[in-house]
Formats: sequence, structure tokens, C-alpha cells
Amino acid sequence: MEDTWIDHKNVTWKVPQIRGRLKCGKCPSHAALREFIIYRAGGICQICNKYQATVADHIISRRNGGSHHPDNLQAACQSCNSRKAGLIDTKYKNYRLKCQE
Repeated sequence: MEDTWIDHKNVTWKVPQIRGRLKCGKCPSHAALREFIIYRAGGICQICNKYQATVADHIISRRNGGSHHPDNLQAACQSCNSRKAGLIDTKYKNYRLKCQE
């Protein structure tokens, strides 16, 4: 059985099974997944809670074994997504707290 998810428009999609990045312009399911993740977060970055989210960010990065499933994605602003790089989200939040001290 294939892994699927249902978006905010009640459309069922297959979870992308690719090794690389979500290329949102290349495949309708990738664009729908990105749109859904940002919609689910109310359009706000889930890392800093300040800026408009424009990216579907992997909580556990692909290189650390994370999937493209919606449970492993969060909405992020471009700035937070760039700073986070390949860190797992909890490690990144701890890193940010140390920098703010």
C-alpha cells in the first residue's frame, strides 16, 4: 500500500518518493504539498513565528533520513530555512537559544 496524504482541499496525494528536493514547479503533487504545509501553519514560519512562510521545510532533513511526508514538514520563512540547513529541528531550536543568551 502506498503512503498517501489528504490536503486541505480534500484531495488525496501520494507522498513524493524522490531523493532530492521538493521541486514545486515540476510536479503538481510537490506544489500541492508545499501549499498544504504553508496553509496548515496559517502562513506563518513555525520556527521563528514571526515571518511569512514561503518554504516547506523538513523537520528531519532528507540527509538525516527524513521523508517528504506532511508529518515531517513544517512551514518556514526563507531566512530560518537557510540558517537551519541540515540540522534536526530540535537541535536548531537549541542552537538558536544558545545564540540568544
